Amino acid sequence: MSNTKISSLTSAATPLAGTEVLPVNQSGVTTQVSVANLTSGRAVGVSSLTVTNANPRLTLSNTGTGYTIIDVSSGGGSFYVGADDSAGSTFGTSAYARILYGYGNYPMIFAINGLEKFRIDTSSNFVPKVAGAGINYTANTPQSGMTSQLLNWYEEGTWTPNQGGGLTVIGAFSSTGKYTRIGRNVTISGTVTGATSVAVIAAGVITTNLPFTVGTAGHGNATNAAVNAFSAVICSSTNVTSAGAIASTGTITFSATYFV
Repeated sequence: MSNTKISSLTSAATPLAGTEVLPVNQSGVTTQVSVANLTSGRAVGVSSLTVTNANPRLTLSNTGTGYTIIDVSSGGGSFYVGADDSAGSTFGTSAYARILYGYGNYPMIFAINGLEKFRIDTSSNFVPKVAGAGINYTANTPQSGMTSQLLNWYEEGTWTPNQGGGLTVIGAFSSTGKYTRIGRNVTISGTVTGATSVAVIAAGVITTNLPFTVGTAGHGNATNAAVNAFSAVICSSTNVTSAGAIASTGTITFSATYFV
């Protein structure tokens, strides 16, 4: 064949079959290599990779014992990990897992069967997206009485104790309250105040609207502002009840812990 410029050659049909051959200089000897073997067994770096077929996917075949890693050092990307979607349905809904790498002011999203299950938000918070889901500690060996190893609730906030029937209030009534819930454990604190004075009788209800209904009775303590009267308190249903009488002062302060 006479010498011909590459630009003058007839264009090859694409996509290539992989059996086409190219000349290469290997150790000073001109040899041939098929297109399929041109980069076989070698790491290949690219600045971008575009897959344009109808159902684009990048298949990573790892025949070794290590992990297959997709490393995105800059920019965002969406990666699906799962079985081959040869049936033709949307890969994102049939794949076992999806990892969306968030870059900049975007979250990292983890999904199963196309549905988001949890994310790491832009403030680095772990955010379950399914009610009742949380952190499962079943890898730990439990005690014989274990009923759950799932931590699936955290909450803190304020609540407003109402005026219970056991209070004697002189002047306008007011109150404040705070709570923290971790799993089934709830810790509450509160104050009840009379503009002139407030007192509670023995076995008297201080308030009837706890932030969570009591599942297992809880206990705590209460005192008045003068710190000259103390009593244990009991949490049951939605009530806080003082076991003993608390003498009249401007404010009664109480705290307790119970289980929902």
